[in-house]
Amino acid sequence: MYKKIIDFLFQLLAVKQYLIFTGMFFVLNALVMVILDAQLRPPSCPDMISLELVFTKSGLNQIINQCGEDGIRSHLIMLWVDYLFIFSYMGFLGNLLGSLLRGIDYDRALTLFSIPIIAGVLDIIENTLFLFQLQNTGSLSSVLIFLASSATLVKFILIAITIVLILYYLFNQKKKGVPEA
Repeated sequence: MYKKIIDFLFQLLAVKQYLIFTGMFFVLNALVMVILDAQLRPPSCPDMISLELVFTKSGLNQIINQCGEDGIRSHLIMLWVDYLFIFSYMGFLGNLLGSLLRGIDYDRALTLFSIPIIAGVLDIIENTLFLFQLQNTGSLSSVLIFLASSATLVKFILIAITIVLILYYLFNQKKKGVPEA
């Protein structure tokens, strides 16, 4: 089932003609996130990445105390907006990487293509767990906080791997004289 889903997404996204659309969708979503965060989050409230990498109940309690009600509300809004951002970066990175992977061994291409997809799934899990915790600040769960932060850390590692793969395949195309995606 997993391979069928990845195969379907690869066929859908690994098309270089979509790069302008997915790239613009990603950039616009990133701009919305930056502007919204600047407008909503109180200055005393730590940023979203600090929240996502908190790992402990005491750390999340500290962030909750620093943010206050307005800051928690801003994080809740940003987490909901982040769901759209997940699909924008997953689409763009998948589109770009998939376009570069065309022509290599198909099973290997699917494996590499799945990396940004898995990062997006982890991001969805992370957001859902943090939404649950921030809406129920009176009953925080150390396990859920740790799981959410662990998902965040693995997500960032997978995104970094995806970027390295994109650079590697771009460099190899240039080296071979193949027009880039």
